[in-house]
Amino acid sequence: MLFDVSALRDLQGKDLSGEGLLILEGRFLIEKAMDSGTAILGAIRTEESDSGWLESRHPQFPVEVASQAELAGIVGFKFHHGVLALAKRPKIPRFKVGAHGGAQEVALLCMWNITDPSNVGALIRSAAALSVSAVLLGPGCADPFYRKALRASMGNALSLPLYSCGLAELLAMRKAGIALIAATLSPRARPLEEFRPARPLALLLGNEGFGLPSEVIELCGTEVSIPMRPDVDSLNVVVAGGICMYELFRRR
Repeated sequence: MLFDVSALRDLQGKDLSGEGLLILEGRFLIEKAMDSGTAILGAIRTEESDSGWLESRHPQFPVEVASQAELAGIVGFKFHHGVLALAKRPKIPRFKVGAHGGAQEVALLCMWNITDPSNVGALIRSAAALSVSAVLLGPGCADPFYRKALRASMGNALSLPLYSCGLAELLAMRKAGIALIAATLSPRARPLEEFRPARPLALLLGNEGFGLPSEVIELCGTEVSIPMRPDVDSLNVVVAGGICMYELFRRR
């Protein structure tokens, strides 16, 4: 092999975060990583896969070729994306208000205790599509660089600014004039379509089962909700988050 593929062995459920690595499955994620400047250590592709797109980009990392069966034997499951790459995991710094200023166009998405990697990834994808400035990851959130999350984000976890966040960062944001908007099911919440944000803002989304913790809601100046039929409990957090982002950020 042209590079060490031991990290690629038996990938099913494997966590490489402790080693500072991540896995890129398929052409789309690898192209996203190359475009964003993510450091790719090496790739392995099947003999049957189209390699023209990769060769045309003149990769600065080794590329090994294997049969479909050999690649499946390495990763431990039937792999069908054609190419797999190993990359260095980007750092996720703590959020600082000055990172995106206090300008009127600042629009932030903050996730809190969203534990499903697919939901985290899909919300990042929606955030990128709806022109969110950055995504803040609060306590308990799934790893945005886990394989499922990366796939669900369509690689946008590598290009959209990501930060970690806690109560101290929320308080600093509020003091800096950034409106904290909590999406809740509370009877206190204002109907989403009636709320007209006039300041820089951050939308906060919580866990699907029990929502945002009370200490987070207390820091928020406004709670909003999506009007629904009374016989429906709630929407999936990805659907609800997409609707809220569209309503809150499209007018900015």
